[in-house]
Amino acid sequence: MKIILNDHAGSTTFKQALSELADGAETLSLAVSYLQVGGWELFRRHTSGLSLPKMRIICTDQMGITPPAAVKLAQSSGVQIRNFSGNVTYHPKVYLAHDRSGKATRFLFGSANLSSSAFTNSVEAGVISDDSSGLFTLKSWFDDLFTNRSEQFTAESLRLMEEKWRAAAVYRARARLRVRRTLIVAAVPAAAPLAAEDLDTLEDVFATVQLPIGLLNMDYAGNNIRNVGRVRTVLADWANVVKGTRPAHGKQKSELKLLGFAKGSSLTPLGRAAAAAGKVEEIARLWCAWLQQTPDPELAAVNTKLLVAKRVFTQFWKLNEEVRNHFLQRALSPSDAERPMLQIIELLCNASDVVQELSVEDIEALSPLLAQPQRLPQFVCNAVLDYQDNKGTRGWDFPDRKIVPLAWKAAMG
Repeated sequence: MKIILNDHAGSTTFKQALSELADGAETLSLAVSYLQVGGWELFRRHTSGLSLPKMRIICTDQMGITPPAAVKLAQSSGVQIRNFSGNVTYHPKVYLAHDRSGKATRFLFGSANLSSSAFTNSVEAGVISDDSSGLFTLKSWFDDLFTNRSEQFTAESLRLMEEKWRAAAVYRARARLRVRRTLIVAAVPAAAPLAAEDLDTLEDVFATVQLPIGLLNMDYAGNNIRNVGRVRTVLADWANVVKGTRPAHGKQKSELKLLGFAKGSSLTPLGRAAAAAGKVEEIARLWCAWLQQTPDPELAAVNTKLLVAKRVFTQFWKLNEEVRNHFLQRALSPSDAERPMLQIIELLCNASDVVQELSVEDIEALSPLLAQPQRLPQFVCNAVLDYQDNKGTRGWDFPDRKIVPLAWKAAMG
């Protein structure tokens, strides 16, 4: 038997113990009270050689901690994942390794769920062992749980689970951000430490981010046409663009097509109306109205990124009113100090309705946590890093991030 201790010098960590458990195993059986998207990703990284169809997981929707997104990730991997169906509190953290014959060969149990913090900086304790008596008892116990005291996740159970998780996630995130704002940051404003609870906050807020990340402007085509003013300029020069009198004209024509203003060498009805409009505000309104009125399959045939734009602008107008006002009042050439907050609001427009109840104060407390985006769930980490280094830094010297959201609202009627 070996003692497992996170954050204790000289001891085996949970992450190391899990890799040790998986070494030489065919698959694992897991009984955990909850799993998170970030925890699932880290788990798969350390168990990449295991058989997924043979893997069994039992978790629970009790307390609204497990996001349905994590369950769906496990399901899409081919894992047999079930929901505890008993009427008592379900709180185990047991991991069993099996050989090719299905025989249990080693076990790990303790305090660690499948969460990001369990793999990183939370204090966890447990044991790993191949004790035959313990293996017999735990395998019998797990088999009974899996067969007799759990049930398959269905579309309906996942829908209900989503409702429960979203309500709980909003409450948790706001409560943690309030604690961080009033206690932690107040005590050490210059360098408030990143706590384990902060990782859970990032998980609750960003686990539902949809990719690719969209922007609150018209930057959905390419490098030649990134804003409404540029659309107006190219439309005004359309005759020369069609003739291709300049090297850039070919790309301009292609990018107008990706935005819906052109098709081949002709302007679309949207393009003709926009060319006649003149003012950037009216061009933006016409474009937004076209996005709202055009069926998704038709938009996807033009440019799949247009579906992202449609999703992002819709979400913006579902955010807390004070958050929307904060963004719109500062979107015209924001200062370097103002921009990080606006970038977070733009990022949140890519998440689910969990973020719709966040206040300006909540988002201000969230802002410093994104100074370490590598702590985000892995599937969204690289996209956020790319946003921070690339598109999220562009276009703030143009008025589009105010013009286009307002145009979306105007087009809604």
